[in-house]
Amino acid sequence: MAETRKSELEDRQDQAGARDALPAIVALIVSHGIVASLDLDADTDRWQLMVLLLPLLAGVWLGWAQLRTLRRSDEYQRTVHLEAMSVGFAVAMFVAMGGGLLSGADVGSDAQYLQVTFIAGILSWVATLTIRMRR
Repeated sequence: MAETRKSELEDRQDQAGARDALPAIVALIVSHGIVASLDLDADTDRWQLMVLLLPLLAGVWLGWAQLRTLRRSDEYQRTVHLEAMSVGFAVAMFVAMGGGLLSGADVGSDAQYLQVTFIAGILSWVATLTIRMRR
């Protein structure tokens, strides 16, 4: 199968998407590192609660970057993004259902299931997008 090269426009769109998303990804990693390394208790101090909520700001930033990427996309790329988001949502729902069943059987913790659900949904979304966008 002949490999097709991306157009100059697609290359610029990819670069713009990376410029939007990479700082948000770094912010997410740093904020999670801060939260994980500190022994914070949101019940004792409002400042600690603010620090605990820092990863949410990075998540909103990533959502904004995704929205900008979708706005730059053509019709085919938007369809592929929608398919990838649908796969991610389906995986998240199945993992959440499994976590709910395990939680009902008193196996593990709800916090762990929430994190696994989020991670599985995002990873399946990104993997599907990567596979579908290959040339």
